[in-house]
Amino acid sequence: MVVAAVLNVGASVMNGGSGTGIVDFFHGIQVAITMTLMFNLAQFIYWTCKQRRRGSFWQVHQPTMMVLLSAFMVNIQPIWILVIGSWKLCCNTCSNLGLPDTCTATGLSYPPWAANDGSGASGPARECSMGGNVFWDISYCNGKNYAIFPTQWQGWLIQITCTWGGYLLMLIAVMQATQLHNKLAAKWKVVRRGQVSIPR
Repeated sequence: MVVAAVLNVGASVMNGGSGTGIVDFFHGIQVAITMTLMFNLAQFIYWTCKQRRRGSFWQVHQPTMMVLLSAFMVNIQPIWILVIGSWKLCCNTCSNLGLPDTCTATGLSYPPWAANDGSGASGPARECSMGGNVFWDISYCNGKNYAIFPTQWQGWLIQITCTWGGYLLMLIAVMQATQLHNKLAAKWKVVRRGQVSIPR
């Protein structure tokens, strides 16, 4: 998961920013790695709980369900960013896209698709109504700013509740499934007892 997050930062600083090929590639790799790791962790927790816990389904697999939920939560933001990058969903002014100022009724457009006639010219403008997108404001649409943290309140809400909340839920579930907190407490007691018995 840390590797996937580092890849996201790497994608932001390697070249021209949003919309360039390598950034889109790294967003795809980040989704693949994050999804693989989170769902493999859910399988690990499932088998750990099945072997070590007893009782009803919920008593046995509460950590499994929590990790499964956290896997979905943690993947929301990377998948959403992948969709934004893949379909170039950053709403910019027509003039910033090299189009006439009145290319749409709102004066805003997503970057136009290439024309289908093979000429390499751009096709018609794709009208939009809100500058930027759910994560970044309009200043990020030209790819000159590095989009590491959201600048829109909706983006922060998604990052805090889904990404950070998902990782917190995962940590709690892993502690429950492996009883890691009890193991650490027991080890701490042993260490503290050893320190107390040392003659001065």
